[in-house]
Amino acid sequence: MTQTYTSGGRDLTVLRDVSFELEPGGFLAILGPSGSGKTTLLGLLAGLDRPREGRVVLDGDDLSGLDEDARARMRSAKVGFVFQSFQLIPTLTARENVQVPLELRGEPEAARRRADELLARVGLGDRGHHYPAQLSGGEQQRVALARAFSHRPRLLFADEPTGNLDAATGAHVIDLLAELNRESGTTLVLVTHDADLARRAKRVLRLADGALVSDSAAA
Repeated sequence: MTQTYTSGGRDLTVLRDVSFELEPGGFLAILGPSGSGKTTLLGLLAGLDRPREGRVVLDGDDLSGLDEDARARMRSAKVGFVFQSFQLIPTLTARENVQVPLELRGEPEAARRRADELLARVGLGDRGHHYPAQLSGGEQQRVALARAFSHRPRLLFADEPTGNLDAATGAHVIDLLAELNRESGTTLVLVTHDADLARRAKRVLRLADGALVSDSAAA
C-alpha cells in the first residue's frame, strides 16, 4: 500500500508500496528511525486512516470497504493498543481504567473480574484502587498492558511502549507483553526505533524513507 498526503499544494508520499502478511498469533516488530513511516503504517493497519493506494485486510475484514463507524466497531471488538504515553484516564483508578474496554462493549459484569485478574497478572493486584498519578511510569504502563488485553483482542499494536521508561523497567514491560501475547494467542505488532527491542519479536520489518527495506526473522 501507498500513503500520500497533500501539503502546501504538493503531494507528499510517506509510504511507498509496503506489502506484507502476518500470521495469526505472530509477533512482528516494525523498526525504523523517526520519519521512516512507522506511525503512518500503524494507523493504516489499525484502520485509523485509509491508504491512497492498496488495501488492509484485518482478520478477514477488508478495511477499505468499511466506513469510519464500522472501522471503530472493528477496533473495539478486535484490536488493543499500548502507547508510549500510557493514555490512562487520570480520573479513573487502575482497575477502572482496565475495565473501560469491556464496559464500552456492554460487559459490566465481566469487567471487574477480568480487571482484577489482569492487574494481578502484571503484578499490580494490590494497586487497583490507585489513580494513575499515584503510580510510577512502569506501573502505569503495566496498567495500560492489562487494559489492552482486557477484551481479549485478536490484534494488539504497541507503539514505542518503552519510550518513556528506563531500560530496566522497559525490559520488564516487554517481558510482560511477550508473555501475555503467548498466553492469549494475540497477534502482536510492535512499533519501535530500538533495534534491541525489535529483536524480541519473531519477525522484523525495517522501514526507511517510507519504503520496506527488509523483512526477516529476528536475530
